[in-house]
Amino acid sequence: MNLKSTTCFSTRNNKPLSEYHSQVEAEGAAVFANSQYKLKLAPYHCERCGAWHLAPRNRQTPSTSCNICTDSTGHAKELYQTQKAAQQRAKIIRKEKGVQLVVYQCPYNNGWHLTKTAARRK
Repeated sequence: MNLKSTTCFSTRNNKPLSEYHSQVEAEGAAVFANSQYKLKLAPYHCERCGAWHLAPRNRQTPSTSCNICTDSTGHAKELYQTQKAAQQRAKIIRKEKGVQLVVYQCPYNNGWHLTKTAARRK
């Protein structure tokens, strides 16, 4: 069953995202979208709402919340698994929001962060 989220919205059109209760359910929806509409979508688990959503495969930048580093507002920084994933997320943010970000290796964990300045932040 395809439910619409009450908390998560598309960054492109601000419409509610479809939400799925499991990875298997989301993967099935991705296969259906690809076969019916030729959309290359991939599921991801949303840390905000706990449900699964779909996103274009080229936007997939796997990350988790860093348990040590915080941003300027005190929230946990995203920890990207690879430098390439962090660079892809920085490119997406630059294109969509006009914000130039720098990628740097986390000094505490195995992963990569983004920052607005060349100086590393914790």
